[in-house]
Amino acid sequence: MTATLSSDRTREHLEAHAKGDTVPHIGLRAEDVVEYATRGGARALGLDGIVGSLEPGKRADLVLIKNDESPAMFPIVNPYGHVVLQSQRGDVHTVLVNGRDVKYEGHLVGADLPKARQAVQGSVEYLRGTLGDEERVAGMHPDIPESKVLDNPCTCTDYRNASGDPAVAAPRQEM
Repeated sequence: MTATLSSDRTREHLEAHAKGDTVPHIGLRAEDVVEYATRGGARALGLDGIVGSLEPGKRADLVLIKNDESPAMFPIVNPYGHVVLQSQRGDVHTVLVNGRDVKYEGHLVGADLPKARQAVQGSVEYLRGTLGDEERVAGMHPDIPESKVLDNPCTCTDYRNASGDPAVAAPRQEM
């Protein structure tokens, strides 16, 4: 939700600055993003009759946010903004999936974390042994190829290529 809101705000500001304007009013709000993540997702999947909101007869997944130790968790002035912009995974107190606890008081319920950690560690050791230290370290610092502005074949914009010429689209091939 944070990425969606931040990306849209960045786009709005970028477009405004390109015109020499400012953004006095933001179009997308935190409340909209929460709607997208809950009811909107269910609606997009055609499941809004059975999930997406807390109503009698619907299945529900519920995330309860609470962290009395976090200075970012109070005061809650705008609940939607708080959920989208302030809350982090460590602030998730309880998660119910279709009525069943999967996280309670910040801890996973019924998960064997030592077994999961062991499996992940085994994968890491296998990769280290297979790749070797030199390749593993090189993979953490890959060569970044020089960037090149590519011509845009889309004719629906006023994009210009690196030469300053208008982009020209190739004719569409019918299948």
